[in-house]
Amino acid sequence: MVVLSTPFVLYGAAFFLVGLSVLPPLFSRREWLGNVGTGLYSFASASGSLYFALNFGDEGGAPIKDWVYRACMIQGTQQAYVIALWYWGSRLTSRTIDGILQGRQASPVISMIVIPVAVIFWCIAALLAYGLPVYYRQLPGSIPSFYIAVARRNTVKWFFVAVILQNYWLSAPYGRNWGYLWSSNSVPAWQVGVLVVIFFGIIWAASLLFFAKLTRAHSWLLPVFAIGLGAPRWCQMLWSTSNIGLYLPWAGSATASALLGRSLWLWLGVLDAVQGLGLGMILLQTLTRMHVAFTLIGAQVLGSLATIAARASAPNREGPGGVFPDWTRWRWGEEEHGLGWAFWVGLGCQIVVCAGYFLFFRKEQLTKP
Repeated sequence: MVVLSTPFVLYGAAFFLVGLSVLPPLFSRREWLGNVGTGLYSFASASGSLYFALNFGDEGGAPIKDWVYRACMIQGTQQAYVIALWYWGSRLTSRTIDGILQGRQASPVISMIVIPVAVIFWCIAALLAYGLPVYYRQLPGSIPSFYIAVARRNTVKWFFVAVILQNYWLSAPYGRNWGYLWSSNSVPAWQVGVLVVIFFGIIWAASLLFFAKLTRAHSWLLPVFAIGLGAPRWCQMLWSTSNIGLYLPWAGSATASALLGRSLWLWLGVLDAVQGLGLGMILLQTLTRMHVAFTLIGAQVLGSLATIAARASAPNREGPGGVFPDWTRWRWGEEEHGLGWAFWVGLGCQIVVCAGYFLFFRKEQLTKP
């Protein structure tokens, strides 16, 4: 109960400080307040893995279909929230570039929007603190040989390897990838929003019902299906950062090109979300709740280190680079914009990740240790 409710207190504090920073009396201290708010938000956002791991009372005998339903709800809500944040960021960036918002004047209007959001987060924290069932209020018991049991699980070790490989090759262009969704000047934002609702609303809900029904008889179906998807996140980044998704001349018009390009991007995003959900179900089917929490938190630490290393040494640390080459400028026989070693190594690492999951998930027991 404590670890599930405390992050929302910090989320509310972060938004509250941002709201205070644009008020006239505190506008001169906006940088300090903004930095503290950013730190609180970053600290709270690291708790995302706990909401996945601790939302499943495996000792309570809940059926697999309930796990899938909850996991789909968590993943879908998270995707919608992330999309909304990136839209907000793209709007602020575009207004700054246009000279409308230069940070030189206080804006109480922003406070009227942000401070109520902070209050909503605090209300969610109170609901979690006082509304969770008794099951979530008991202290976890002592688990003998905890770390030894984790070290013996090949699935856990491969999960760490996969996180390192994915973060090293895919973390640097993460912002550029999400910026593609809202970057078109040919379509208004509301049309892209409709596409978001279709893919992460209707299609995602249909996927939720489909997998929840099938897992009643085959608990292994979702993990195996997720592994078989290959590398949808890599494909999504290739589409958005290699410029092949900027304009589709065969679509007939700039508007149709923008909508079709973002439809494919969102479809790959849905597949990536399904894959993340399936990999999480692998952990849930092979580990206890506490082991899953430890594994996900450890993966966050290793992923952060891999991201730092990628920003310092990866071929795509300052742009798509050779990992996602600009195919719009490439011609047959040219080497400058062709497929170099970075492209093949980056793609190979994503394929190896799937192969390893197939190997170790097949050998691990599909029951709790």
